Amino acid sequence: MSRDFYGQLVIYTYYEMPWKIKAGDHARIHIISKTLSEIINHTIVYSLGGQYNITKMFMPIWVDNVIYVLIPRKFYRLISRVIHWRSKEDLNHLIKLTHYIDEALVAAKLASQARCATIYIFGSMSLFSFFLRLCKVQSTIIYDPLANYAQTLYLRSRNSILETLKYGLYLALHKLQLRASNLVVYPSAVDLENAKRMFRLHRVSLVPNPYPLCYENLENYTLLRSARASFKKPYFVLLAGARGKSNEELVKLVIKIFNEISFDKFELFITGPWQDITNLVKNPSIKLLGTLPHEKLKELLATADYGLAPVFSHAAGTFLKTLAYAAAGLDIIASPQALAGINLKRIKSKIYLVRSEKEFEETVRRLVSEWSGERRNREVLTCDEALAELKRSLEETLKAAAR
Repeated sequence: MSRDFYGQLVIYTYYEMPWKIKAGDHARIHIISKTLSEIINHTIVYSLGGQYNITKMFMPIWVDNVIYVLIPRKFYRLISRVIHWRSKEDLNHLIKLTHYIDEALVAAKLASQARCATIYIFGSMSLFSFFLRLCKVQSTIIYDPLANYAQTLYLRSRNSILETLKYGLYLALHKLQLRASNLVVYPSAVDLENAKRMFRLHRVSLVPNPYPLCYENLENYTLLRSARASFKKPYFVLLAGARGKSNEELVKLVIKIFNEISFDKFELFITGPWQDITNLVKNPSIKLLGTLPHEKLKELLATADYGLAPVFSHAAGTFLKTLAYAAAGLDIIASPQALAGINLKRIKSKIYLVRSEKEFEETVRRLVSEWSGERRNREVLTCDEALAELKRSLEETLKAAAR
């Protein structure tokens, strides 16, 4: 496919600095944006965020051969200084209102450019397609809600009338965004089918979540793994890279179980912003590493043996932690929820399926007691393989949107 076949591509997201990959959504946004910029020569990403410490309305930055244009959420920042709200509240309606006002302002500013381009939008809470249509933009719009977040909200709310009312407004707004888009993209067949059923969608496409990391080649992986000092005990790793209900539950569960295992029988590494719960850690073999840069994460996974994904609450999309473990060739201890939506034919790792906290604990203890040293001949994902797979999906999506 010619890099100029589709002319210009404008990508929009309200996620702040996705190239830093602090969470799974960031990884999807940045890796897909990077791949699209290789498919289409004229690609630019507009990133709307609340915390940018910049004075100019549009500030370009070059990251991994992707041109990002940073846009501050000026209305949000003005109101937040006046009210002093807690920005991490999940569905504070006033925060969402300022978000939509800022999106409308950006849509108006980008309308003239958008009329000459294909548009790709990321964000489960976005109304950017709808605002572009209000600005008389008739271009092809591809909308990637990152996961069927509406399904998540529905499942959370159906047990309570008050919860249903709380989420009802968001669901109505989400329908506006879907109807204003030409093609809607989902990360798994499960999310795609649920969305078709819930919203009567007809033009949908599947772009599986990209692997959040890969290795240049087997030699690169082997070199990183050789940095491990000893194989006398197994190394476990838990990637819990973003604050959220599911991650918080699994971090606390994993700490509780490993606290009760003798410290000389294992090493456990937990990544993500969890230093505020160090008081829960009673075992010196449990290490809270904080948020790691991409290269450090690759090094950590190369030295590990088991990846942990005991997720027992619902979440839409697919868990990138599971894909990261698979990319590094780890054996994976996972719940059905952590595997939902993932094409297991892509996964070459050995999977230990656990359906409850008790099964998870029993499996961990058994693996610790049975440890007999390094497992060799692990199959890891090379970057060429990862790129080829993602490119095929995106090229099919672009063709479907152009029809």
